[in-house]
Amino acid sequence: MITLALIRKELLLLMRDWHALALLFVMPAGFILVMSLALQGRFAADQGVSLSYYLVDQDRSPASEGLVQRLASSKELKRLDSDAPVDIQRYAVHEDKVQFLVVIPRGFGAALDGTPSAVQLQSGPGVEPAVAELFAARLQGLLAELYLSKRLGALGVDMPDPAGAQQLLHVESLYPAGARPSSVQQNVPAWLLFAMFFIAIPLSTTWVQERSQGTYARLRTMGVSPAQLLAGKLLPYIGITLVQAALMLMVGVWIVPLLGGGQLTLGHSPAALLLMTLCAGFAAVSYALLIANLVSTAEQATIFTGVANLLMAAIGGIMVPRFVMPSAMQAISLHSPMAWGLEGFLDVFLRQGGVAAVASWALRLVIFGLVCLGAAGLSMRLRHRSQ
Repeated sequence: MITLALIRKELLLLMRDWHALALLFVMPAGFILVMSLALQGRFAADQGVSLSYYLVDQDRSPASEGLVQRLASSKELKRLDSDAPVDIQRYAVHEDKVQFLVVIPRGFGAALDGTPSAVQLQSGPGVEPAVAELFAARLQGLLAELYLSKRLGALGVDMPDPAGAQQLLHVESLYPAGARPSSVQQNVPAWLLFAMFFIAIPLSTTWVQERSQGTYARLRTMGVSPAQLLAGKLLPYIGITLVQAALMLMVGVWIVPLLGGGQLTLGHSPAALLLMTLCAGFAAVSYALLIANLVSTAEQATIFTGVANLLMAAIGGIMVPRFVMPSAMQAISLHSPMAWGLEGFLDVFLRQGGVAAVASWALRLVIFGLVCLGAAGLSMRLRHRSQ
């Protein structure tokens, strides 16, 4: 009964603090919307979606038409139709409205017989060198295929089927859904975890206020144990993290697609998703309770929580995805509790994992939470004895 009364007290305090509720719900929702939409193109480029290009055929020969057809058959290359003059198309590429311009000059067909007349490939200033090299390599391969076909045809030899060479290479991803997340798959769990750990601010603020007002001293004289005091904070705030998760997942599934972004897929294991949410919430609230018992003022709690959360987020792949970090930094990032939570959520959303796949990440979060909770209880006892 005492624990239930403490939980009710905590919920009433939260309902009266609209600023804290805005911090816990509006902030992550805003981050998810802004970051998912703003970084959608960046993540799409990393996943290898089609590269857009204009094409101008000034030769109009069978050879140039053969190259046009080969380019059209490449799934990763997307031609954009345009009847504008070549200078207008080149300007569009210069302004990064299109990534590439391919110009097949007059005399290209004769070039295959030995007369130099090279195809021109121009890339926009915003195209990364690696992407430009990828497009150039693909175009070079198609030109080599066309050249070989024409030279063998002149000798009366049939061109071998390119599919035969493709069978010599087997490409397999270690993850069914691809190694890298989409923008919404990255940002929904990332900013959800960031918001969960920011619970430390409202929790520690109310804890410091009640301690300074003598509330906890009076409760201790009434026989309320430190374990009951901690449970009175732990349980309602874990409930808050569950509500956070439900709302942020709704944003990813329904709101982001309405604004033109990708849709979050929740994976095939509701049990794994619930397990990760509970373990992440437990770790975040236990961490918040430790901070609340270490600081003396609300200002200290706000400053320490802000700095510590930003560091954990920066290291843990929240602000900068782990897959773009150097290998050494990726290894360091796995020391952040936020990284454990993020990898667990990605196992569910991206890699279609179940409970077994997320068990190791969930265990790390639980151990972290238990250590924080134990340290918070020890701090309470030491502070009570010193008074």
